[in-house]
Amino acid sequence: MNEKIFYTSDELLEIFKEQHRLCSPLDPIADETFILTRETKIWELRDAQDLIPWDEYAEFLNQEFRIDVPIKKWKTIFNPDDKQTLGDLCDFLSTVAEKEIIKPVKRLGAECLSAAIFLTLKRNLKSKGVDVTDLRPSTKIEEFLEINKNFSPLMEEVTLTGIKTFDKLEYGKLETERRFKYWVDKIFPNWVYRRPIHAGDIQTFRDLVEKIMDNEKLGITAHLQ
Repeated sequence: MNEKIFYTSDELLEIFKEQHRLCSPLDPIADETFILTRETKIWELRDAQDLIPWDEYAEFLNQEFRIDVPIKKWKTIFNPDDKQTLGDLCDFLSTVAEKEIIKPVKRLGAECLSAAIFLTLKRNLKSKGVDVTDLRPSTKIEEFLEINKNFSPLMEEVTLTGIKTFDKLEYGKLETERRFKYWVDKIFPNWVYRRPIHAGDIQTFRDLVEKIMDNEKLGITAHLQ
């Protein structure tokens, strides 16, 4: 069984930054040029990411981090939004949000970390309403993301590892069908033409698991530059 430890505030900041880096280019309303810092005011965060009202965002964070913080508490974290900062939000989440430390599972008598990572990812996606019946290591990421509701849970679970995986996400060739897309479910609504989402070198869930096993922590590269 996997262990759990509390995120640090710095780890949480890197997760928010990574989510913004990966997802804002897919939303024409979001400001992909905005740089998130600990000093970013809550209103700036909402403006840069076209966020829903704070109370709905609070419900989303409860769901994303699998926590159960009362709305009255969230009100004090988000308001006043010209004084409260992203750093304040990260500090608070570090007291309630936990990350999983994935342990290898036994396969054919040997311990296998890749299987453990895949099974944990599959379990967590299922807990967020994703149909994982046919999910396999060979499943194509692009095909998985063709189902709109799969995008948000996958981005959540991948970034919550605190590990750098996707170099970038980008739309493929335009199709004629027009539909309403969501970033992180109802966080960033925007109308776009239906286009596949390309994930670079990560083409399958096996590739994704291997990137997670590389264990390149978010923010490490930036700190070294």
